[in-house]
Amino acid sequence: MTGTKATASRPVRVAVVGGGIAGVSAAWKLRQLLGDRAHILVAEAYDRVGGKLKTVNFANGPVDMGAEAFMGVRQDFVELVKAAGLENELRTPSGLPSGFFVDGQLVDIPKATVMGIPADGGSVEHVVGSEAAARIDAERSGQPMTWKPGQDASVGQLVEARYGAAAVKRLVSPMLGGVYSSSAYDLGVRATIPQLAAELDRRGGQGEGFFLSDVISSLLENRAAHQSSAPAPVFYGLARGYRSLVAALLKQSGAEVLHNTGVESIGRGHDGWYIEPIGSVDAVILATPAPTASVLLQDMAPTASEALNSIQLASSVVVGMRFASDHGIPERSGVLLGEDAPTEAKAFTFSSKKWPHIARRGGAFVRASFGTLHEPWYVEADDLALLAYALEDLQKFTGERKKPEEFFVQRWWGGIPCYGVGHQQLSAAAYRDVCDIRGLALAGSMLNGVGVPASAATGIAAAEEIVEEMGWA
Repeated sequence: MTGTKATASRPVRVAVVGGGIAGVSAAWKLRQLLGDRAHILVAEAYDRVGGKLKTVNFANGPVDMGAEAFMGVRQDFVELVKAAGLENELRTPSGLPSGFFVDGQLVDIPKATVMGIPADGGSVEHVVGSEAAARIDAERSGQPMTWKPGQDASVGQLVEARYGAAAVKRLVSPMLGGVYSSSAYDLGVRATIPQLAAELDRRGGQGEGFFLSDVISSLLENRAAHQSSAPAPVFYGLARGYRSLVAALLKQSGAEVLHNTGVESIGRGHDGWYIEPIGSVDAVILATPAPTASVLLQDMAPTASEALNSIQLASSVVVGMRFASDHGIPERSGVLLGEDAPTEAKAFTFSSKKWPHIARRGGAFVRASFGTLHEPWYVEADDLALLAYALEDLQKFTGERKKPEEFFVQRWWGGIPCYGVGHQQLSAAAYRDVCDIRGLALAGSMLNGVGVPASAATGIAAAEEIVEEMGWA
């Protein structure tokens, strides 16, 4: 198939299927690369764009009910925010620490860990207890571990085998669960802690046994050696929430947004592609959740379809609550709750403590998060039941029963792909299969990370791939 040339009378038509941050970023990048030569369409199955990003208006200001922050080290995303004209909306957190809830007390999250995995028991004894700390330290007295370079393993199973179950339940699962809405047992080392996988590969390639504690010590030493004396902010947020970024990118893209337009099929057309119900286009960027992409790719990319169909999705719920007073709210950014915590919630964010721009509105704002991969019932519970869970759990930290002025329940059905054992192989197989098809590209959180910057980056990369392979540069 020859490439379609853009002319004054015949601009190219590119369809972006999916209006989440990956799709919106793809549309924005297409406009940057193609200028007025392109007619860009964004097909969104629902009545709003943004995907898993949602900003909700409360009486005293907007608050994000999905992702609320991004890592400051992702300078590519910082630059995207600036390019969207929102540099003045970047906000940094207060710096208050988060904590764990252990035996009825809020305690500090240990700093000397790799996603919750410690190098020794003493540094985490206040979280796991003396018996579990001794079990961690006893690793060096046991048999060394072996590792075949390139292999993968469940994070939870790996840590439990070396340190015991308490380290997983009280440290690693709550840390990873805050990102992936999954237990550490459901997550693969290579996709979720790549620096650990790389060090395991290095040591395993030497052909001798070694200890996990030595691996973690090495990673912590390397991290300390590369820390800047004037580090960038760890996190950023946006003053008006992610909604402002989605809107700005869409506006700059000049894309035609087709709301409530679920794409039923994608197939070869006379000179490009035919999308039902959109019509003929020259190229397609598929930026949907993995299950949807799997269905749409069944005929033209069966390998990709099968790989994407193997990716599980975790559902979760966020309950946002505005209170008239912040009395009793801990002086922390939030709290992570271990698998053995006496709560329904898996985490709380004390938004008005974490974000000064929210604190200035007065009162307090708290977000409670529920649900993991194997806890789908939370998204099916009714609003009042979820609110009751949130208030009862919150009382454990505040010592008082608080009554919200407002609340909002956001259900995220299949919100986050589970990066299980072998996930990188699945995503790579899907990506390669689609890359072999001219005029078709893949984007989304199932590829290179579930965070907002990573998802946006896949959309930008997809746009660049389309422009290059179609000869439109």
